[in-house]
Amino acid sequence: MHAAWILSALLVLVAAVVQASNVLDLTDTKAYDAVVGQSIGVMVEFFAPWCGHCKRLAPEYEKLADAFATKKNKVLIAKVDADANRELGERINLKGFPTLMYFPPNSQEGVPYSGARTTEALAEFVTEQSQVRSSLEPPRPPAALELDVDSFDRVVMDPELDVLVEFYAPWCGHCKRLEPVYEEVARTLERDDQCQMVKVNVDDPKNAELKKRFQVSSFPTLKFFPSGSDDKWPRPYLKERTADDLLAFMNEKCGTFRTKEGTLTQFAGRMPALDGLAARFYAAADATRESIHQEVAKYVEGMKGAVSSKRKASAGDYYLRVMDRITRDGTEYVQRESDRLSKILAKSAEGLTALTGHKIDDITRKINVLSAFMNERIANAAEKATQAAASASSEAEETASSVHDEL
Repeated sequence: MHAAWILSALLVLVAAVVQASNVLDLTDTKAYDAVVGQSIGVMVEFFAPWCGHCKRLAPEYEKLADAFATKKNKVLIAKVDADANRELGERINLKGFPTLMYFPPNSQEGVPYSGARTTEALAEFVTEQSQVRSSLEPPRPPAALELDVDSFDRVVMDPELDVLVEFYAPWCGHCKRLEPVYEEVARTLERDDQCQMVKVNVDDPKNAELKKRFQVSSFPTLKFFPSGSDDKWPRPYLKERTADDLLAFMNEKCGTFRTKEGTLTQFAGRMPALDGLAARFYAAADATRESIHQEVAKYVEGMKGAVSSKRKASAGDYYLRVMDRITRDGTEYVQRESDRLSKILAKSAEGLTALTGHKIDDITRKINVLSAFMNERIANAAEKATQAAASASSEAEETASSVHDEL
């Protein structure tokens, strides 16, 4: 009997701990007056149990209270059921549910909150009002860089960067709907340093010059500034403003091959013009490999003079390095190296090793190029194309010789 009583007491205690909340309930007028307007600042939610918006806010508000739980000597997070205690609602001239207010120390005058009903936005407001920091991780800086007239040319007109610019106005409804989509795609591409998505508030008088310069007449206006030229005259973005269409557009223009998850596809790092030569080199006899190597080297060297081709030239250099290793170590090197790199990625995915995003991308691109060398289908297609070109050349020579003889 005694043991059963102890167990029952323990269960009650555990249940109380599980249900504990860091949100202080000030529905009782005496409790409210003992806290609000005293020496500690208080964030108060005035709610009604039947209110749908209040129910949706509840988990975010609980997380807000948890974020300030260790700072209760400096700021409190509280709530008032203003449907049960209407007198407190009347004090603040309550108009609807939920109503959120911050009451500074020694003040009955609340500062109304009208921002987003997310933990992060609420915490930012509480910190701004109380100067007390929460335990939340600081928000990541936006992936879509905000530019103005002073920084625009330095980024957008850089001949080595591909840049998509959103010209927007803060009051524009379409711009507000585009904002999370635009940020999502910019975040997906954030590891592609030479492919940028930026935005400019051309409703700001400071940026009026940019609005006129690029003939912005509606919001949002999206324009793409391609790399490779000094003037970088923009091309309009005319597709749908969806994450899928924006990402497809940027992949096409930047050659990034990103998936929605931010990973790289099997084509990243590869060059169609070199895939056939790589597969032919892999399958060729030693005697013919040198000529293929020279053809690749000439192609890569030709790209190095143009700004827009520097990335391709860098990728081309890896094709040449693989060819050099095949010449030295044999074709077995390709599969061996692909297996080695794949194991590194697998360990990273399992959390056994720590790799930066850029390093993961670099390894993925190398694996993709190695796969092109071992692709028999590509090798056969390239060989047929080479033979067809040689046959056409031979026929042209025969025709030219015949005409010469007739003359």
